[in-house]
Amino acid sequence: PVVSQAVDLGSVRSKRRTVETVEAAKGKVDLTRAEIIVGVGRGIRKPENLQILKELADALRAEIGASRPVVDNDWLERERQIGSSGQTVTPKLYIACGISGAIQHLVGMKNSGCIVAINTDANAPIFNVATYGIVGDLTEIVPALTKKILAEKG
Repeated sequence: PVVSQAVDLGSVRSKRRTVETVEAAKGKVDLTRAEIIVGVGRGIRKPENLQILKELADALRAEIGASRPVVDNDWLERERQIGSSGQTVTPKLYIACGISGAIQHLVGMKNSGCIVAINTDANAPIFNVATYGIVGDLTEIVPALTKKILAEKG
């Protein structure tokens, strides 16, 4: 049997506290409208590797998006962050480069039309949502992919 009982919650202190307040991405970059996004994760290892990803994005006429660790390291600006504390995107094509697939990032991009994941870790969670997966070093794969795309465009 169910017993109803009135409880006075006025004296109960909430254990919830604000750890961080992050302003919603309202900058000049609106990734929600992008048809193609090249997503950048901590797996790029160093900011100097951003250049090869920018070249891929240029070849595809794509936008660059970022995981939170990339933004926290100041490798890309916060307005490019995708995930629970960034933008939620649904492009036709999402190329995840060096993104492990933390749930905080996945919630922001998992509904993309086609997801291509490039990661050195064959067990990375990103492969669970990817349409296509490439296990390998993005510093070798991305330049080859860019070269092929540019050759096809003529």
